[in-house]
Amino acid sequence: EVQTLLLPPVDKYLDAVDRLELPPNPLDRLLNELGGPDKVAELTGRKVRQIQRFDAKRNRMVVSYEKRKGKGSFDKINIEEKNKFQAGKKLVAILSEAASTGISLQSDKRVGNQKRRVHITLELPWSADKAIQQLGR
Repeated sequence: EVQTLLLPPVDKYLDAVDRLELPPNPLDRLLNELGGPDKVAELTGRKVRQIQRFDAKRNRMVVSYEKRKGKGSFDKINIEEKNKFQAGKKLVAILSEAASTGISLQSDKRVGNQKRRVHITLELPWSADKAIQQLGR
């Protein structure tokens, strides 16, 4: 005797997944809590990120995956983000080890953002050399 297993429509599963309130990864959480992509310069090697926005239809905050905006390669997108930070258009910069090589975020008289810089290390590198280099950014 063969039994037929009836499965509910896929929409029910997708709705259930949408209702899950999973915590974002630490990088996305920082990005969202510090003002979102309009206020935070992200210099990483990531293609997409989880952005939290208010959905008026649902009357609640929702998380969606968005591609990082910019023109060209990740290096060019990161340079655009760095320039916005240095000009003072974005007051927070988040860097990952993947994108930090060769980038200087130090304040000097040539940049518009003259505000005090605070460095927070979320994930320490394994080698002391990389840690020193990262702190020099």
